[in-house]
Amino acid sequence: MAAEPKLKADPISARLYLATLETVPSATSTLLAEYSKIPVEDQKEHITKIRDQAYEKYPYPCLGRWRFLELDLGTHPLYQSDILPALTNKGHKQDESVSDDTDWVFLDLGCCLAQDIRRLIFDGADPSRLRGADLKPEFIEMGYSLFRDKESFPPSHFIAPADVFDFSPSSSLAQLDGKVGILNVCSVFHLFNLDGQNKMAQRVLNLLDPRSKRALVVGFQVANVNAGEFGRRRADGLYRTRYRHNVESWRALWEEAVQAEQWKDIIQGVEVDTRLDGVPARLGDKMEEGLFEEGFRWMTFSVWINFK
Repeated sequence: MAAEPKLKADPISARLYLATLETVPSATSTLLAEYSKIPVEDQKEHITKIRDQAYEKYPYPCLGRWRFLELDLGTHPLYQSDILPALTNKGHKQDESVSDDTDWVFLDLGCCLAQDIRRLIFDGADPSRLRGADLKPEFIEMGYSLFRDKESFPPSHFIAPADVFDFSPSSSLAQLDGKVGILNVCSVFHLFNLDGQNKMAQRVLNLLDPRSKRALVVGFQVANVNAGEFGRRRADGLYRTRYRHNVESWRALWEEAVQAEQWKDIIQGVEVDTRLDGVPARLGDKMEEGLFEEGFRWMTFSVWINFK
């Protein structure tokens, strides 16, 4: 069988690329040292080798600019108050978080190298309740190379390839339908136009566990103060648009999603909390080069789904 062809970086991804890893973020360095038993002095070389292998085949900005090392989930406002306590069985306020039932799972949808899952395990989360899903199976294997934990956290915890637009009962993601109490989705929605995002929102709702009465969706994504479709030319020359949300449009997407006919007797309502931050410091120089559109922002969000 012929090898899958390597992707060519699109113009924006190519301009975001950083060849050298100057500093390993402190949280990641601690994770690699204490969880993966990789000495601090060996970490840059270890990370760079795996990053370069991944980027050679999939030249995504999150790899090219070392974004995967930032462990976004751990910085989310609800990480310490609602996410980690629910997964460490330390208890939490029943009226403010997901149910105490023990059979729901956490899912990192679009997990890439599953760095956030490893952070959860290191912070004390129950590994048996953690799942990751990604379209690219190679990322799962690269994650094992990075964290060296295949024996302690086996591949059965991952679904790959996972296609969020496949709603069929036989799809790989269908095995988790109705079982997810907390879902993390970082840097995924913003890859698609508004129609694609509407479909993805429905896929997310299918995954959530209605028995929990109150399920949580959290994540981060590129946004814009002026919501709309923004064009981008891909490496293959095709021109595609991606929808950038602001606070109002992101809330509207979820309010519309839960009003679909299939949810009228299942979902009671939705609560959306959204924060738009200024341009990340790591991208300041690229903003000055005009690489991103005017109004570009970084969004942090949480979406509570209340079931009847």
